Amino acid sequence: MPADIFHTSAPFPLRAGTAVLLAALSSGAFAQAASAGNAQPEASTLRPITVTASKREQSLASINGAVTVIEQPDLDDAQVASTFDLARVLPGVQMSSSGSLLYSVIGVRGITSAQDFYNPALTVYVDGIPQLPVFASQPLIGVERVELLKGPQATLYGKSAQGGVLNIVTRQPDNETRFNVLGGVSSRGGHQLQGEVAGPLVKDMLYASVSLAKSDAPGDLHNPATGADDQGGFRSETGTVKLRLAPAGAPWQAGLSVGRDCTRATQDSYVPFDDPGSRQTYIMAGMPAQFADPYMRRCTDSQALTGSYDLGDWRLTAMAARQTVDIERRFALGPYFSQQPEDWRQDVQELRLATKAPGRSWDGVFGLYRQSTDQTRTYINDLKTPMTANALTTRSHNESQSYAIYGDVTWHATSALDLSAGLRASRDKAKTVFAGSALDFNTFQPAGFSGASQTEGDRVLGRLSAGYRLDSQWRAYANLSQGYKPGGFNLAPSSAADSAAYQPETAISYEAGARYTSGALRGSFALYRIDVKDVQLYRGDAAAGTQTLRNAGDSRSNGAEFDLEWDVNPVWTLGLAGFVNDASFRRYDDPALCANCQGNDVPFAPSHGLSFSVKGSVPTRLGMMRPRLTVRSTGAQYFDTANTLRQGAYTVADASLAWRVQPNVELTVYAHNLTDRQYRTYGFAGGPMGNFAQRATGRTLGMTVSYAY
Repeated sequence: MPADIFHTSAPFPLRAGTAVLLAALSSGAFAQAASAGNAQPEASTLRPITVTASKREQSLASINGAVTVIEQPDLDDAQVASTFDLARVLPGVQMSSSGSLLYSVIGVRGITSAQDFYNPALTVYVDGIPQLPVFASQPLIGVERVELLKGPQATLYGKSAQGGVLNIVTRQPDNETRFNVLGGVSSRGGHQLQGEVAGPLVKDMLYASVSLAKSDAPGDLHNPATGADDQGGFRSETGTVKLRLAPAGAPWQAGLSVGRDCTRATQDSYVPFDDPGSRQTYIMAGMPAQFADPYMRRCTDSQALTGSYDLGDWRLTAMAARQTVDIERRFALGPYFSQQPEDWRQDVQELRLATKAPGRSWDGVFGLYRQSTDQTRTYINDLKTPMTANALTTRSHNESQSYAIYGDVTWHATSALDLSAGLRASRDKAKTVFAGSALDFNTFQPAGFSGASQTEGDRVLGRLSAGYRLDSQWRAYANLSQGYKPGGFNLAPSSAADSAAYQPETAISYEAGARYTSGALRGSFALYRIDVKDVQLYRGDAAAGTQTLRNAGDSRSNGAEFDLEWDVNPVWTLGLAGFVNDASFRRYDDPALCANCQGNDVPFAPSHGLSFSVKGSVPTRLGMMRPRLTVRSTGAQYFDTANTLRQGAYTVADASLAWRVQPNVELTVYAHNLTDRQYRTYGFAGGPMGNFAQRATGRTLGMTVSYAY
């Protein structure tokens, strides 16, 4: 248990609330439930958990690596409404945005986005389909479970899976008729509305579902130039339609999914770095009010066609998906007013053959993969004070393609010993074309620049692992895996130097761990080391907006992590998870930007973390009550390579109480950031303008009512 929960400096509501909940574990609540005339809950029997992020159906207990699976009831109780909210339930994962939700900063095991915001360290997949990086932050609707595989996953997933893979699995329509609706309100005028209807169109043959969601999550910042309040938040509208053709008894099935999400936000709102408690957006004096309100609009269209055919012990699966993102973005920072519209298009195809029958002497998955991504971007940076002038205008077009063949095989050498190996061969291509002009501050005349180039390369990656079942409860494993980011070009070019390609970034991970499962206690432990070569980072003058991506050196991440869950009795469950991590630069090759960065900490990589949770299912005369309290402590971290912008350690508490009013009706009240803890989620150096930060949203109180049929 985190020591600072009961430390005298901890807020009294947190100490008192935790004490009450822990006291209830062994006496009052359980006794009251029995005296209320309700039958005492029986000890739960854990069903096997199946994971599909390994690209074949595999039991969680048999995977040679660190895996976390969060299922829909726990997601609902933690009020997880978007991928960023997953940080509340995924131990050791840090998620935030840099500037706006377009650019996700995700950290796992010291592997982070660092300053390459177009390539999150954790790749997000929905039903096995990769999401564009500017859509890594997205609403979650109709989710069945979330699967997190930690560590490089390049053998199965290819590029940009250095920190791991987050696979979101949604509910598929079948013969069961379902109708769910949820409505809620929250602080600062926030609200949400979700609905889903699913069932058979033709029984035993054709099924459909429709999911809709609307959410308004206001921020808590005030803009002094315009008088606007609640800045830093977002509003989203999301919808998904699914059709599934699966005749009863047939060996095949096919599915079609179509989705659209439109999100509007005022998130490019910053406060002075040294004043993270400020609730007033920084706006430079003299900035005209018509340019002072930030605005971002992102609309995403997704389509996917999937099919599978069972061939005895094997299953053949095919997938073709397309995703487009249209972005408007404008905001003021210092004397500049910036406009950055973008358009993205991604096409993905995969053909996969995997074993599916239990009891085989070996299992495997083999596949062919193609991914094509196209991005068009305009960058207009205008001076608005003390004079009016165009400081920078760039228009660019970037393309990338990836082709791969892969295989992964597990040999069940004995009833206790598994040996696995995987191999992936990839070919990656990248192309850039751009042109623009930049203001010469010596002559105050625009200077044109342009560039065009392309690069390509081959990469062969492997994986080796072994797992051994020590007894019916313990299983140990060890694995060696590789990951990479391909070479390419800066997707936000600002000078002719951006026509020079950066080289691939590669990683090799060593991991050993164990997993324990008994009737009441579940846990895992892992030790890891990840060496990254040729780290891709921005280099150059950030204040002038002329940074470019380059290979900046090598880093190493060493750490240990654990995750425990204990069913104290049929009513209460305790959880404890933590990690320690040392991620630093072993080599740094940009003395102009940072002469002494070798040995510095990698940005966005906390030194440690600890989370404690208590949750219950308490039967009462009034219905089932499900209280939940989670306390998360995050260690100190830096936001820059030079290690000058530091966020100290902080602790955040979230609490909720769900009440099953009737069999189909549930009322939930919740509090996020219960103690209104003030801390930074992102920071950067603004040169002569000073240093800036984005702060976490303060205490948010809310209530939801749901109906399920």
